[in-house]
Amino acid sequence: MQGAQLTSQVLLATAILYACMVPAACVYETQILAFLNEFRMRMCHPIPNLGLPALDPLQLGPAETALNNKYLVDFTGSIDNFTLHGLSDFDVPALTLTPVPALRNTINVTFPLTYFESLYTAKGSLAYILNMAGDGNAETSVTNFSILISFRLRSVSPLAIYSLQIELHLGDLKINFDNLLEEERINEFIHALVNEMGVELLGDIWDYGQDTAVSKVQTAVNNFLGKFSLQDILQIIIGGGGGEESAPIFDGVEPDCKLEANSSN
Repeated sequence: MQGAQLTSQVLLATAILYACMVPAACVYETQILAFLNEFRMRMCHPIPNLGLPALDPLQLGPAETALNNKYLVDFTGSIDNFTLHGLSDFDVPALTLTPVPALRNTINVTFPLTYFESLYTAKGSLAYILNMAGDGNAETSVTNFSILISFRLRSVSPLAIYSLQIELHLGDLKINFDNLLEEERINEFIHALVNEMGVELLGDIWDYGQDTAVSKVQTAVNNFLGKFSLQDILQIIIGGGGGEESAPIFDGVEPDCKLEANSSN
């Protein structure tokens, strides 16, 4: 009897504690969404206080890379005038946060349309069978890209996440790389294959490398979070979520990146 009574008291205390936490979590979720909206309005400018360059469009290059997989790819390449569009059109259809370690936090971010254009070179071979001759324009578009992130939070010092899970979904993928392969017929076939089955192919690639990628992301995130307390992170977000408190984090950055889009609606 005493055991049952004690269990009931523990459950009741837990329920009361959680009920008290939920409104606070909702407040933080509201503040975070407000912060993201303020951030979206400034993504066409560098944001010095966050250490970020302009993100929409995001411009990179020139840059060079090389890959030599003994059995699959022998590759050298470069990009120049790389420009990625559409990052500021993101939406956050789901956001659930809780400081309770046993419960999962969930963030869902979607991008209706992102696309990049670039000058590129690609020299080498695929499996020593198909020779690359890439030199020209490269274009890729992705529609309805969604990333679902869930994790548990360790709020005691050092702040960290664990049990990270990442799910990726693509609506459609289209590519056009000038002169990618030497043989024109094979080049056309590869483009047609990717444009027809690219979503499935990328899904297979993600499934194959997901564990390694998620592990590296979790390590990188925890290396960053370890420098802060939970209150520090919340203060950064709340302090940038609009109103008078938004000035320090977005100081000097005008929220004018979506004015044309808003005026055309």
